[in-house]
Amino acid sequence: MSRTSQAVMETTEPALPLEWVLPSGLPAVPPPARHLRLVPGSQAQVTQVPEGTPRLPSPAPWVGRLAPAILEVVAGERPAAQLTRWVTGEIRETLARRGAAAMRHPAGKGRPPACRRVRSVRVTEPAPGVIEASAVVLGGMRARAVAIRLEIVRGRWLATAVEIG
Repeated sequence: MSRTSQAVMETTEPALPLEWVLPSGLPAVPPPARHLRLVPGSQAQVTQVPEGTPRLPSPAPWVGRLAPAILEVVAGERPAAQLTRWVTGEIRETLARRGAAAMRHPAGKGRPPACRRVRSVRVTEPAPGVIEASAVVLGGMRARAVAIRLEIVRGRWLATAVEIG
């Protein structure tokens, strides 16, 4: 086992809360942010899910919260362990390695965290229970693209592939 994976496993950092649990009487899933531009046709709804699977949140707002968190891990601003529940172990380790490398680089030292805003999200459903999404995230003077493949695993969304551009 590599040192990175041991460090990830030993971390007691709680998972990043991506589910919206609010007091009764309030909507459980917030509407998309006003500045977020959802591309027409991007409100993909899972049409066929395995029997007994609970109703899942709409993937577009979910991706809108996961994409900036992934970029924060890659920049070394957030511990990768916070994404444990939402990404596969292989992806978490890859993101942790990239974050550690960013922190070792001279340009990453002493730099304040960037304020990231999701500009747009596009979601497609290539197969039942599979969502492929892309998000454009603005941070400072730079825009980054994040592509995420989500699959239904044990009744919840799980990122099984992530590409950052």
